Amino acid sequence: MFHTYRKVLVIAGFVFCLFSSVSAYSGGSGEPNNPYQIASKVDLMALAGTPTDYNKCFILTADIDMQGQIFTTAIIAADTNSEVFFQGTAFTGTFDGNSHKITHFTINDGSNWYLGLFGQINFGGLVKNLGIESFSVSGPSDSWYVGGLVGWNYGSISNCYAMGAVSGTLYVGGLVGVNSNSISKCYSACAVSGSDYVGGLVGINAYGSSTITVCYSTGAVSGNYCVGGLVGLNFLGGSISNCYSTGIVSGGSNSRSVGGSVGYNEGGNISNCYSTGIVSGGSNSWNVGGFVGKNDGSLSTSFWDVNTSGWSTSAGGEGKTTAEMKTLSTFTSAGWDFSYTDGDGADWFIQIDEYPILVWQISPADIYTDGRNNFRDFAVFAQYWMREDCAIYNYYCDWADLDFNGSVDIDDLIILMSYWLQSGIYN
Repeated sequence: MFHTYRKVLVIAGFVFCLFSSVSAYSGGSGEPNNPYQIASKVDLMALAGTPTDYNKCFILTADIDMQGQIFTTAIIAADTNSEVFFQGTAFTGTFDGNSHKITHFTINDGSNWYLGLFGQINFGGLVKNLGIESFSVSGPSDSWYVGGLVGWNYGSISNCYAMGAVSGTLYVGGLVGVNSNSISKCYSACAVSGSDYVGGLVGINAYGSSTITVCYSTGAVSGNYCVGGLVGLNFLGGSISNCYSTGIVSGGSNSRSVGGSVGYNEGGNISNCYSTGIVSGGSNSWNVGGFVGKNDGSLSTSFWDVNTSGWSTSAGGEGKTTAEMKTLSTFTSAGWDFSYTDGDGADWFIQIDEYPILVWQISPADIYTDGRNNFRDFAVFAQYWMREDCAIYNYYCDWADLDFNGSVDIDDLIILMSYWLQSGIYN
C-alpha cells in the first residue's frame, strides 16, 4: 500500500511535477525478500484496513501494544456479512511475528462470524513466530468460528501462542476456532468457553488435510457438546499427533462428549498424545472421559493421568497413574520419540519426576535442562569442549553439541552465549 505525494517545482516559468511513493508501513515492499515492516499500532491498523495487501508479506519488527483498543470484528481479514467462508477478505500472505507479540486488544459485541486477530486465513496463507497476550475475544450470542489468533484457518500456522480469554458459541478455540490445514509448534494458555465444539487450542480440527502436531494447551475449557482440553472435535480424517493438554475441562449439566484431550474423535486420527487436567461433567452428562469423551476414529499410543483427571475411564487412550505418567519407559515403550540419534531430532523430552514436554519448549542452550541458561549449562559444555564424536556419543554429548554437527566447538559456544541467563523452558 502506497500513498503518492506531488510536489510542484517552478523554474524559469516552467512547472514540473515530482512524484514519490512512500510506504504506508515502516518499510519494505511486501515481497518475500523484503516484507512490509510492522513496527507500531499504526502499521498494524494500516494492514487491517487494506484488504488489497492481504496477499503480501509482513514482518513484525517490534512488540505491538494495542493499548486496550476495542474492535467489533476480527482485526485483520474480517467478514461481517456472511456465514460463507472466503468472501474476498481472507488473508493469503505471510505474517512473520519475528518472535514478537501483539498485546492488549479486545474484540466483542459486533460481528458473530470469524473472530480473532485474523478472521480468516485462506490457502497459501502463513502466520508464524507470533505471540498474542493480554487479549479478550468474545462473540455475541450465536457467534461461530472464534479463536484468539484465527477464526478459521485454511493456511499454515507455526510457532505461535495465545495467552488471553476466548468465548463464543460454536467452534471456539484458544488459538483457532476451526482448523482445516496445519498447526505446528503452537500453544494456548487461554481460558476458553462456549457451547459446542470448544477446545483449549482448537475448536474443531476438520477433514483429512487438517493436522495439529507438537502443540499443547494449558488453559481451562468449558462447554456443553464436544469439549476438550486440546480440541473439541477431531473430524473426518483430521490428525492430532505429539500433543498434550493440562487444563481443567468442564462440561455443563447436560453436556456430551467431554474429554481431557479431545471431546469427540469422529473419524479422526490421534496418536502420541496425553492429558492430565481435571475433567468433569454435569449430573445429566454422558460420554465423559479422562482422555476422550467419545471415539469413532483411530486413537493409538495415547495416555491420560487417572489420578489428576479424576477419571479411570475413557472412550480411548490408556489410563496411567501420575507416577507412570512421569516415567520415561511409559512413553518409549509406546514408540514415542525421545531420541536425538535417529537423524531427525526428538519430539519429546522428560525430566525426572516430571511429565514429558515438547523439545521445542526447551531453549537450545539449556543443556542442563533446569529451566535456565547459566553456569550449570556451561559446566556440561566445558566437559565436552572440543570433543568430536558427539554425533554418536550420548545424545550429542549431553546436548553440548548445540548445532548437532558432531563436535563441541566455537560455534556451539556462540550459541550458548546468545541465550546466556535467559529462561530455559518456554511455557
